[in-house]
Amino acid sequence: MKTDYYSLAKVGLNQEEIAKISGCEDQGMQIRMLRKYRYKLLEEIHGKQQSLDAVDYMICKIKEQQ
Repeated sequence: MKTDYYSLAKVGLNQEEIAKISGCEDQGMQIRMLRKYRYKLLEEIHGKQQSLDAVDYMICKIKEQQ
């Protein structure tokens, strides 16, 4: 894969991770590394979703008390 440093940095990969991916000749390995990072991002999203759900619940409870 021709490395698009800007795109990799934009999604949140640090310089070390970008170098590791771009320095890898094995495309299968590059895909595995990117999928691993994708999984990490998805876990962060799920955590934020749980926080959002908790805030929504608090808002709902406050509205019920009015």
